[in-house]
Amino acid sequence: MTASESWERIKFFAARGAFPHCALLAAPAELQLQAAADLAAMLLCEAGSGKDECAACRAWSNGNHPDLITGGEPGKPPTIGDCREIIRDIAYKPAVSSKRCALIFSADLMQLPAANSLLKLAEEPPDHGIIIFTAADENRVLPTIRSRAWLLSLPDGGRSGEETAPPSTAEEWEKWTEKNSGLEFDEFLKQFDPWISRLAGSGDYDGAWRAERLKALLSTGRLSRTMAIDLTLLALKEGIDFEHLFGDFW
Repeated sequence: MTASESWERIKFFAARGAFPHCALLAAPAELQLQAAADLAAMLLCEAGSGKDECAACRAWSNGNHPDLITGGEPGKPPTIGDCREIIRDIAYKPAVSSKRCALIFSADLMQLPAANSLLKLAEEPPDHGIIIFTAADENRVLPTIRSRAWLLSLPDGGRSGEETAPPSTAEEWEKWTEKNSGLEFDEFLKQFDPWISRLAGSGDYDGAWRAERLKALLSTGRLSRTMAIDLTLLALKEGIDFEHLFGDFW
């Protein structure tokens, strides 16, 4: 798992302290428990590694942590009663970490009342709160939850693929634009994961962060393919700050 592009990207943003307040971890059911636990360890760690001797790391005991909240389990989603407990518990101040983390398993199997009860939490968690949903099938997650969450996909169980760099010259960008003008939108978005990994791996952290935020915006589905291509050119080719232009989209 640690060799996969997605997992390396997760570690990068956790260590940088730039992890979003709400994420959807899409992974096979057999991987969810360990992946979610590893992610929570990184997010609660003072250094973002999950493997040091800080107070937060020392507080783990048999898979439990005073600042970790769980709901459901792989294959068994939380009930609406469980969801109400999550909302209550994450409001408490952290005990040893600077954050409190809620792991909500099997979001793709939740009943509608339970899922709806978490919408406000997903959109506006407390300042110290991070919400992690897991799902075996991201497309079955309630769209209003999915649109509020940063998608983290581990579909391959950690098998790494080739890291493709984004275009770097005017000629390469011209060819990229021509190629993508007829590409299906889902295929268009798939380009971003290897780009982000390549940029982060080469030390271009600002470029990786810009590409990550661009992907999150495009994943809302509110822009046409033409607009998505134009925005990608502005953000990644020209390096123009775009987020302030789309405040209502987040």
